Amino acid sequence: MKQRIVLFLLLWVVAAGVACGGTGAGSTPAGSTTADTNQTNSDAAEDTAAELTELTTEEDAAIATALATTPESASGDDSTALDDCEEYFRFCVAGVLNGAVESAGAGGMGANIDTTCAVWAAPGEARVLDLPMMQNVGDDAITVALTRIAAYTGPGRYELQAVATSGIPDMFPAIVAAGRTFNNGDGSTAVVTVNADGSGTLEAVDLVEIASFQVSNPDPSARVDFAMQWTCQDS
Repeated sequence: MKQRIVLFLLLWVVAAGVACGGTGAGSTPAGSTTADTNQTNSDAAEDTAAELTELTTEEDAAIATALATTPESASGDDSTALDDCEEYFRFCVAGVLNGAVESAGAGGMGANIDTTCAVWAAPGEARVLDLPMMQNVGDDAITVALTRIAAYTGPGRYELQAVATSGIPDMFPAIVAAGRTFNNGDGSTAVVTVNADGSGTLEAVDLVEIASFQVSNPDPSARVDFAMQWTCQDS
């Protein structure tokens, strides 16, 4: 059984961010249009996946913090928040915010994916890959919407680009927590790692507070760092 959840919150925020960010290509080059070259690209992606998906010390620490500070993992047993995700969810997601808002949470998330996790993450020609979201998670109702790799070519590490020279840009995470909204701004960076089994991580640094329904005059100095980890499960 698959639960499909459609998330409407923040669509206008993300659309505004794209309009301001310009148009351009994603963070990785497009794949070949011939079958032989596609196979070569796929083999190369598989050969380098282990190297590309190794977490930095900072990313590993941030993810560990996310799992350790969620209510689900604070019960004293050996399980983590991701272990407690119901099997009918496609993705099990944990995230942590540091900075202007300090918060963490974990939960399951559905997705409109009719393939297996491995097929979803498989190498191939460049394509748009929408990453797992979060919806009203934790005490501060963390919501993460519409993070996107614009030119995904297979498992590996992608530095998101809000502006590029051709095609469409990547999409930085738009995050609502404690009634405040954060998104890409001057100095923001975001790195995504996708593994062959469909799991992955996202680390965004120096996201800025932007105007929202709740806050019409955001703090220009407010910044947050966000780390997210997800697993993918076939149902």
